[in-house]
Amino acid sequence: MSIEVAFAIEGTPDAVWEALWADLSRGGDAFEVEQAQRPRMLAVRVYLGGGVPALVTYRIDAKDRGAEVVAHLEPQSWRYNLYQWLTFGRFRLNYELVLTQGLSNLKNAVEGKPLLRPADE
Repeated sequence: MSIEVAFAIEGTPDAVWEALWADLSRGGDAFEVEQAQRPRMLAVRVYLGGGVPALVTYRIDAKDRGAEVVAHLEPQSWRYNLYQWLTFGRFRLNYELVLTQGLSNLKNAVEGKPLLRPADE
């Protein structure tokens, strides 16, 4: 059961890649790079709440007015489905929101707008 979110960003794929890499690098050891094809694709392994391993793949495609970034999160543990069931689907919603917020911040970083923080909402 995977989750996918897409955003249009006014910037080149190179600019998007740089901002994405800078953001991920601030996380320190919170991720492991699985595959990278600069500036088109970056796949990282992360651990979600409850220690659930997941693969997050960012695909960056050039478009007429900038770039489209698609973030695809694929949980890789049976525990994800268990947590989904126990929380009546809220577990998935939390990660949809995290992906959406992450891409929103990426868009703002590339376009030179202020980043949103949970306290700002």
